Amino acid sequence: MKPTLPRRPSLIALFVLVATASISLTACGEESDQELTFELTGNLKSAKFTSPESADSGKAEITFTNNNDSASDMQLIRIEGDHTPEEVVEGLGKAMQGKPFPAWFFAAGGTATLRPGKSASVTQILEPGTYYPIDTAGSLPDPESLTSVEVTGDESDEELEADTTITASEYQFEADGLKAGDNEIDFHNAGAQPHHLLISKLVGDATAEDVEKAFKSGNSKPPLEEKGGLATAVVEGGESQLVDVDLKPGRYAFYCFISDRQGGPPHALKGMVDEFEVE
Repeated sequence: MKPTLPRRPSLIALFVLVATASISLTACGEESDQELTFELTGNLKSAKFTSPESADSGKAEITFTNNNDSASDMQLIRIEGDHTPEEVVEGLGKAMQGKPFPAWFFAAGGTATLRPGKSASVTQILEPGTYYPIDTAGSLPDPESLTSVEVTGDESDEELEADTTITASEYQFEADGLKAGDNEIDFHNAGAQPHHLLISKLVGDATAEDVEKAFKSGNSKPPLEEKGGLATAVVEGGESQLVDVDLKPGRYAFYCFISDRQGGPPHALKGMVDEFEVE
């Protein structure tokens, strides 16, 4: 996800673009009750999503195909209440600038940035509400181009399960079961703030502290490899995604560039950079 929704792209655009272009998320093994497909077509200035008009609450496998002519992501935004597309785009703009964003506006998963012609799938739980698929990898979208999906039904009590778990909270990551090779990962946000997951290999003997210092400097290149990384979409507290990823042995930095709902600096600048080893 080139990282999706609220971020400061000037700090990490290079690393996220390369990382998300070099890895493909695939459908997870856990069966889902429904499959939702999204496609982005057009060009950078006039791209538009095609999507289902409605869906049921509960477990869903979500697939995004990027047929746009540039690298694009699909961040789902869930809204509560009656709000216009113009209000949704305004809320997105505030979130991406690290400003407080509306109480009715929620990050609701999706997929990270993909190169043109690529597809990616995730499994997640859909709660009732109106969902907007938005490409946050470029400039803010034209409100008139937005499409929406109405998710109806009761709040779901289903849970996602995987052998590997990566848990985000304020402001740290915990990982259990990471191994070299294919991993079905349950990325779970146990915090109160929105989070996403960025993974990059550390360069040489660099540490998570070195990466954090580089981010904070604002003009220093972080000691992260520019290939073989991973990014997820943004999820709110209490929500999860299942993704399948292939990890090579080595030392990795996990980091998050989302801001608090109340606004403020990206979480990586508040210490949300941790180091993990894959053997």
